[in-house]
Amino acid sequence: MAAFTPYEVNLILNKLAGEKAERFQKEVLYPQLARAMRLRVSSAQEVREALADAYYAFRTMLGYYAFAKRGNDREEYSGFALQALERALKGKKENFSALLASGTAPQQLWEAFVQVCQENQRKINEQLNRGLIEGLAGFAARIYQEDEIGNIWTTIHQAIVRSGRVEPIYQQITEIRGIGPKVGSLLLRDMVALYDLEAQIDPADYHYLQPVDTWIRRIGPMLTEELTDDSADWIIAGKLSKLCRRNRVSGVRFNQGVQYLAIVELRQLERLKDYLRKLAQSTSTVGAPPRTSTSFTWRR
Repeated sequence: MAAFTPYEVNLILNKLAGEKAERFQKEVLYPQLARAMRLRVSSAQEVREALADAYYAFRTMLGYYAFAKRGNDREEYSGFALQALERALKGKKENFSALLASGTAPQQLWEAFVQVCQENQRKINEQLNRGLIEGLAGFAARIYQEDEIGNIWTTIHQAIVRSGRVEPIYQQITEIRGIGPKVGSLLLRDMVALYDLEAQIDPADYHYLQPVDTWIRRIGPMLTEELTDDSADWIIAGKLSKLCRRNRVSGVRFNQGVQYLAIVELRQLERLKDYLRKLAQSTSTVGAPPRTSTSFTWRR
């Protein structure tokens, strides 16, 4: 049985997809992307403009998304991967196209990564890292062969815009060794939010935009009786996507809002239920929140 009434669920969803998602984007996502790109960007428009450059898009993939689920090693190995990229480019951004055109980009990037790890006296973890690094470099190189640009980010974005589907690109991304379902969904979730694409996407694909972690798994049964603590990830993603849609709330922004609670505002999972109850109560005292920032005209 869900922990909250339908009215309370609506209030909670709106709050998470509204204020909490905004904070996630401004306080977490944009600063982290800026650090990965090594640029000063602080707004959605600035991030979009930066990601239009193939080099900065690749830095984002390596420095923010590639190692996203690596736990305590994430920041360190992301840094090593970015150092490896600069070494492969001989410190010049202008060499990125030449690297992709060389036919040996995956090998060059992997060899540079090995050197950086050895110099820092850290494990190479070849089984975990080689397929990931070579796979991303190979993906960018294949795109370069087709368009002589090699921008992973804009290629994915354009494919979504053209088709209104995310399943094909999700399958393509997750075929890269080391990019599992959670990272694939995380990348697509943020992209769809950044370009406000959700209303243009076939609802059958919404579950691909709902990365499931411990927090999403815990919050699911609190919001809908259709979920239990042992529901499979794909079922959780699908049911929560439908719940958001029924409440006319953005599913990608809801997911980002939950992530904000996890890493900034709340952090302690055992406090989640009480926090949500207080969130619903505080929201209901001032009336239901406006829908302008979290709802939109759904594709049918």
